[in-house]
Amino acid sequence: MQQQPRLPLWFLVVNWALILSAFILGSYLGSQRVNSLPDPQRSALEIVYQQVLDSHIEPPDEHELLERAISGMVDGLDEYSRYIPPADVATYDEHSTGNYQGIGAKMVTHEDVVVVHYPFPGSPAEKAGLLPGDRVVAVDGTQLSDADTRRNVVNLVRGPANTNVVLSIERDGEQLDVEVPRGSVQRPCVKWAHFIDRDKGLGYLHLTGFHPTAAPQVLAAIEALEQEGTLNGLILDLRFDGGGSLDQCLDIGRAFLPSGIIATQKRRSGDDIVYQTDPSMCRWPDLPLVVLVNENSASASEVLSGALQDHGRAIIVGKRTHGKGYVNTVYSWENRDFKLKLTTGSYRTPNGRNIERNQATKVTTANKDEGGIIPDITVDTTREQQQYIFNVLHNSIEPPKQFRESYAAVAKRYEFPVEQPPQADRDPQFAAAVTALKKRIDDQ
Repeated sequence: MQQQPRLPLWFLVVNWALILSAFILGSYLGSQRVNSLPDPQRSALEIVYQQVLDSHIEPPDEHELLERAISGMVDGLDEYSRYIPPADVATYDEHSTGNYQGIGAKMVTHEDVVVVHYPFPGSPAEKAGLLPGDRVVAVDGTQLSDADTRRNVVNLVRGPANTNVVLSIERDGEQLDVEVPRGSVQRPCVKWAHFIDRDKGLGYLHLTGFHPTAAPQVLAAIEALEQEGTLNGLILDLRFDGGGSLDQCLDIGRAFLPSGIIATQKRRSGDDIVYQTDPSMCRWPDLPLVVLVNENSASASEVLSGALQDHGRAIIVGKRTHGKGYVNTVYSWENRDFKLKLTTGSYRTPNGRNIERNQATKVTTANKDEGGIIPDITVDTTREQQQYIFNVLHNSIEPPKQFRESYAAVAKRYEFPVEQPPQADRDPQFAAAVTALKKRIDDQ
């Protein structure tokens, strides 16, 4: 019998290395496996996709076609779930976090020139020395000499963090070049925070959204009021606040609630999550509170107002809230540019009230009280009053204290009104909140 030649050692080592690599790769791919598409829908998708590519009068982009198919699959689940394609991720992140990369300054076109209204406190623009009234004439050498360029000034100024932008400005008759390092800028979500009656110690705070820094901003604003004078009561305005981070909502609630449940999350698995207070985080357990809400107060706004109402910590004034009590989880995957916002649960108030209006109506159509938060004091508004409230709360912001005088001078020069907080004579919900807060203080 002829003897087979012996395999060289290097061949055995390489062969075992290849086998081991294949095993590791197979294990990884197995862990990443997803359910295959079922027939006949898989075949239908492939056939329709190919036929559209081959026959539609306008040749479609094959990637855009599939993006729409994925979006349609998610959009049909409920009104909140959403597929976020790669092209929309940056915009989605900015909207949901209030964070963007830029210099952090409010700039508006007046008399054919871009004028700095004010830099945001702590922003790169403030640190670089920009001031209210600076007239921006060029950005990185691009002259703002025509209307189209001025309208595009925000895009010219923005850019990745850790890069610089040079603003050519006119100030007091001189032209200066100011180099501003771009950075991460957090939009203020506390838009108004001040005393509405300093003598009686009545404070007012409007929270526009539960961004990832909402709780620190709210707590800092209340502390600032306490440093200005005696704070005997607070109106927390959540009108037109569409919600956001549950964690921020819980931290704000814990600042006012000394004990008990804040909310319960119902999940498909039946493994509910109960969110509790934390006595060590309670800063103002007895501060009289009134919470303003309307039909555009949703999600985290409803969780917070529902918890304060159930615990008797606040009087709720305004209109029945939107009724968005579904929990949305945002999924992302490593090496994937898209995101998926998916409804994964629903909220209940401490007393077990169902916040989600759609789920409530599915359970029973007889109980019309389910869904949303019903105010203790309901106040209707006319269309004109509603538009006024929207403009004040959504489209304006309280100027930073350190720039108020210089900003007022800019407003006078260019003849535009300085932003004002809600006024009782034009906002009946705000007027009712003031009355309710005074009564609550007197009853203590």
